[in-house]
Amino acid sequence: MRMTVLSSLRSAGGLLRALRQRVDQLTAMLERQRRSQAQVEAFSANVAHELRTPLANLITGTEVTIRDATLAPETRDRLGANLEELRRMQGIVGDMLFLSRAYGGQRARRQRVDSLAALVAEVVEYHDAAIDEAGLSSRIDGEAAGDFDAALLKRALSNLIANATRYATVGSVLRIGIEGSRSGQIRLWVANTGPVIPAKRLPRLFDRFYRAEAAGNASEVDGAADGDHLGLGLSIVDAIARMHGGAPFARSDDRETRIGLTLSGGMSGRAYTARRSQPSPAALPTPPTLPP
Repeated sequence: MRMTVLSSLRSAGGLLRALRQRVDQLTAMLERQRRSQAQVEAFSANVAHELRTPLANLITGTEVTIRDATLAPETRDRLGANLEELRRMQGIVGDMLFLSRAYGGQRARRQRVDSLAALVAEVVEYHDAAIDEAGLSSRIDGEAAGDFDAALLKRALSNLIANATRYATVGSVLRIGIEGSRSGQIRLWVANTGPVIPAKRLPRLFDRFYRAEAAGNASEVDGAADGDHLGLGLSIVDAIARMHGGAPFARSDDRETRIGLTLSGGMSGRAYTARRSQPSPAALPTPPTLPP
């Protein structure tokens, strides 16, 4: 009996040592990954920072040159195209610098926001022209208040609305939802009717430079084929969510695609619904004329 107990103790001790060794290995691996990620973020931030000045100089120089009245029209057009690309690059560099700072631990600068619905309405108004041009209408549901970084929330919502507008079915409604809870967590989301995103691709939507093709559609969520979008919009949404102690989320099925973020530091408010009228017939595409 005694030998059996001793043998069991030795076996248990060996198992504990093996488990401890395994835990130490996993801890060391996670630490290496953390350091590697920190180095990547620092490198991205340094590259983005170094590119800002030469890009600004190129943009300024090109703008001055375009004003030269002696330029041939063809040259002015070529410089105008170059200027557009330079400004696009400047935007990408700014986004990369923002993401590096966000993932480097920068937190949201919170201030009192008495009405998230009003904040959402401001962003929707900014996108009114694009929404009308796409033949869509919009609706805001819900209300909440709390301490948030209003500027960052507007940026996240703008990215979500632009993304939803790009892929929504003509004649459908963009829904912007605000859901509060007693625990202080807020859910903000934008939903559109359109192509379904395959479930296996949803977890990667918020990765930088990731493009997920919608099922049955050649378009790319958060990255259009024309190259105007490079997959940073939803990464910024992810960063802003984490800066507020939250996380992004996405769902897509045959009814709608809903993408949003959670935020800490809020409280639910009274019910609120704001609707925009349906787009005018002129905003909708003209149906094709069938042959007799």
